[in-house]
Amino acid sequence: MRVKKIKLENIRSFEGLELEFPKGSTLLSGDIGSGKSSILLALEFALFGLQPGQKGASLLRNNANRGGVVLEIEVEGKQIVIERRLKREKTVSQETATLGINGLSRELSLTELKSEVLRLLNYPLEFSKKTNLLYRFTVYTPQEEMKEIIVEKPDVRLDTLRHVFGIDRYKKIQENVEIITRKLREEIRNREGYVEDIDDKRAKLDEKDSMLKELKISEFGIGEELKIIIEERKKVEKEIGEIEKKQEEKKNFEKEFEKTEIMLESKKRDLVGLKKQLEELEKQLIEKIEFNEKYLQELKIKKNENQGQIDKLEDEKINLRGQEASLIDKRNESMSLKQRVTELDRCPTCLQEVNPGYKINLANKLNRELLETEKKTRELRERLAALDNELMSKRKEKLEIEKQISEMEILRVRIQAVNEKKARREQIKKDEEQKGKDIDMLGRLLSSLREQLRGFVKFEIFYIEKKKLIDGILKSEREKEIKKAEINKEIELLARQVKELGLEIELKIKEKEKIAYMRELEDWFSGKFSVLVGFVEKSVMLKLREEFSKLFNEWFSILVYDNVNVRLDEEFTPVIEQQGYEIDYSFLSGGERTAIALAYRLALNQTINSLLSKINTKDLVILDEPTDGFSEQQLDKMRDVLSQLNVQQLIIVSHESKIEGFVDNIIRMKKENHVSSIESMNLTNVT
Repeated sequence: MRVKKIKLENIRSFEGLELEFPKGSTLLSGDIGSGKSSILLALEFALFGLQPGQKGASLLRNNANRGGVVLEIEVEGKQIVIERRLKREKTVSQETATLGINGLSRELSLTELKSEVLRLLNYPLEFSKKTNLLYRFTVYTPQEEMKEIIVEKPDVRLDTLRHVFGIDRYKKIQENVEIITRKLREEIRNREGYVEDIDDKRAKLDEKDSMLKELKISEFGIGEELKIIIEERKKVEKEIGEIEKKQEEKKNFEKEFEKTEIMLESKKRDLVGLKKQLEELEKQLIEKIEFNEKYLQELKIKKNENQGQIDKLEDEKINLRGQEASLIDKRNESMSLKQRVTELDRCPTCLQEVNPGYKINLANKLNRELLETEKKTRELRERLAALDNELMSKRKEKLEIEKQISEMEILRVRIQAVNEKKARREQIKKDEEQKGKDIDMLGRLLSSLREQLRGFVKFEIFYIEKKKLIDGILKSEREKEIKKAEINKEIELLARQVKELGLEIELKIKEKEKIAYMRELEDWFSGKFSVLVGFVEKSVMLKLREEFSKLFNEWFSILVYDNVNVRLDEEFTPVIEQQGYEIDYSFLSGGERTAIALAYRLALNQTINSLLSKINTKDLVILDEPTDGFSEQQLDKMRDVLSQLNVQQLIIVSHESKIEGFVDNIIRMKKENHVSSIESMNLTNVT
């Protein structure tokens, strides 16, 4: 990973900052409090967000409501842009998070962004739910924090290093083994309680099985008795069925007898009715009616002729009414014209005065026309009056003819009715004769049916006897079936109990096998496996301590001229020796303590990078005030330290001006009026 650029907005003492980081070694220089470490904190915030226990107010500028960091890095050839924002409401919290890869940007949740950053840096997945200790111990650890680790209690330091090395899993394995073995022992005790009554269950199973066999024998005996009863019942039912057929046959005869009686009575009533009808017809046929068909046709012809004459007179009347209306219109027009001529003094066309003689001649002419019109009108009205009289006469004549036709039609209908009655009389005589024959035949049939019905009386007695017999058989059959059903229910219940007991015993046998297996498993976990995990952990820690201790001594020997050796004990506590004597850490000078902390820091960095060889932050180291308390001689040694780090990008925060001669690039910071900014930059490897 290489840091390329960082932008700050309202972060700590910075209102705004855009800073590019070149390759090689870069020094962030400036007075104490000028804002150098704020850039490193902003870099860490951009990568991992707020850490547990870290408050947003420690990053967001005091008088600002919003702020943020945009970080550009390069990882394995990918151009990565990470942006995190802060907002102030009641408290300061993270607002948004954005990740861009090769120009493609997307907004992510805080958890998603951290997971993506860990994936890009190729950090182990187990660090996704941990603080960013791996970054702190491989890339950036403030010098004072490293000193705190050195003087920390051994067990706390060991747990921290286990966490950093990623081998705290062994301790967790041991803890989990204890939990598993405890759970196994509890489970064994619970299961032993479940199987302790297995012998009682077996004895109970034998008892139930014996009872089941006895019930099956009893059920078989009742079943045989039931078969005999069923056979007897079927035989009696067959006999009853035959008797019921005879009874059905008797019912059919009874129905036939009843039907014949009804038919006989009906025939007799019909015969009486026919005689009454015949007497009535004879009375009606005494009257004689005369009818002349020719005269009826002549009346119809005369009626048609009369209608023709009426239509002709109606047409003439309509024509005369039209002429009368025309004459009235003509008279009205002449009178109107005469009135206008009499009153006319000037011609409306030429505007000349009208000659009185002309007016008199024109009025005389109009008078003659009016007289002629009146004459014609009187003649028309006289003709109309004559037509009305003639029409009245013709209509009276028509009514008389229609009356005669109606009377003749009635006579014809009456003659037809007489003919129909004669035919009906003949038919009634024939029906009367037939009814007499039917009555004789039905009387003979009734006698025959009465005789046959007497023969069915004996079957009634047989049917009553057989019904009593079948009732007894059915009662016995039901008793046997009930008893058989009760036994079957007991058999079913016992069979289910036997099956359940068998399954329960089988489960208890399997459970005993599981208990034996769980005992073996508990012995293996608490014995061999626990010992093996402890041995592996000790072997790993021993190897790590040897490599760590070797590197720690090498880095320390570069920084200190005196004949002082350092190593790590089993708890990774630094042991300082001079001329064969151990020196307590608290007796060291400030520069020596810083040297111890820096050597510990660099050795730890190399050890972790060696252990986790695939992480993508191996080529980046950040040192924050690594020379605090160094003498001039120790400061000179820093050139050797920096040259041997052999990383692509080294970022150092220091207020020591001498360090400027050991690095490739220098960025000077300043702070005025509580606002930090860049004072100057001397860059040689800007890309």
